This record gives sequence, C-alpha cells and structure tokens, in this order.
Amino acid sequence: MDEILLKLRILAKAEMVLFRLHLRRTLRQAALSLAAVFIIILAMGMLNLALYQYLIPRLDSAGSALAVAVIDILVAAVILYAAGRQQLGAEYDAAQELRERVVSDLMAEADRLRAYVTELHDDIRQIRASASGFLNQGGINIASILQWLVVLARGFWKR
Repeated sequence: MDEILLKLRILAKAEMVLFRLHLRRTLRQAALSLAAVFIIILAMGMLNLALYQYLIPRLDSAGSALAVAVIDILVAAVILYAAGRQQLGAEYDAAQELRERVVSDLMAEADRLRAYVTELHDDIRQIRASASGFLNQGGINIASILQWLVVLARGFWKR
C-alpha cells in the first residue's frame, strides 16, 4: 500500500512539473502570438490606408472609404466562417477515450477494493464471534472448533 502511495506521489509531482513546463511554453507562445496579432493589426490598418489612397483618384473619398469598409467586412466574414468551422480533432477524441478508460479502470479498482474491504470486515466479524465463543464460559467445544476451522480454511483458500 505504501508503495502505491509513493508511486502516486511521484506521478503527481511529475505531472505538476510537466504541467508547469507546458504552461510556461503556452504563455510564451501566447505572448508572441499577441505581439504578432498587434503587428498584423497595424499592417491591416496601413493596408486599408493604402487601398483608400489608391481608390481616391478613381472614386471620391466617400466611395473609397465605403469600398475599403466592404472589403474589410468580407474579410472578417470569411475569418468568422473559418473560425466557426474549427473542430477539436482526433487528439480530443483520443484524449476523451483515454480519460474514459482510466476512469473506468479506477472505478473497477475501487469496486474491487470495496469488495475486499467488505470481505475483510466479514472475516473479522466472524473471527471475533468465534473468539468470543471460544473464550466464553462454554470453553472449548466442537462448534467453536468447527468455526475456527472454517475461518482458517477460508483464509487459506483466498490466498
């Protein structure tokens, strides 16, 4: 039992170290991605300004602004459509299946331990009853000896 607890502690510590490393990497990636998004926003602003300046001689200034706004709305609609089509993928399904399998195994182990504890409790109760009958005023008799033999035989058969 102590060996299992030690392994569980080691597993928990290893998982925490891995979690911290993944979190640190994810935070760095998020910071760099945020910087990239900021630069892209600036570039899109400059692209909009350049397109607006390009369209002014061909259209009036209001028409140029309207054309740039319509193009921006179309680009945003395409991006929103692509974002809505994103799925979790096969990795999510595999992780979900693994989680369900582990939970199922843990539940089976818990049921097995529960049955073992119940069986152990019943054995202790029977030993207590046999010991109290053996040591009480009646002393040694055939019934008490048979109870002890049954308890001992059941203990040997389990192993």
